[in-house]
Amino acid sequence: MSEQLCPLCQQNNLCKAGTTEQNQCWCMAQQFPPELLAQAPDQSSCICANCLARFVQQTIGAQQFTPA
Repeated sequence: MSEQLCPLCQQNNLCKAGTTEQNQCWCMAQQFPPELLAQAPDQSSCICANCLARFVQQTIGAQQFTPA
């Protein structure tokens, strides 16, 4: 698998890891929940911003749900 593809959705992850700009990459300022990282079959590729946002939104939505 390409390191430039998200291991979850197979889209470009826009990560700059391994380049001279890696410290400026968007992912360096993010917190990736362990539960999300565990879903990645390939730990050598970065999860994209869309998958991170989707996971966070689903997690927040699940936490806010209160059964009647």
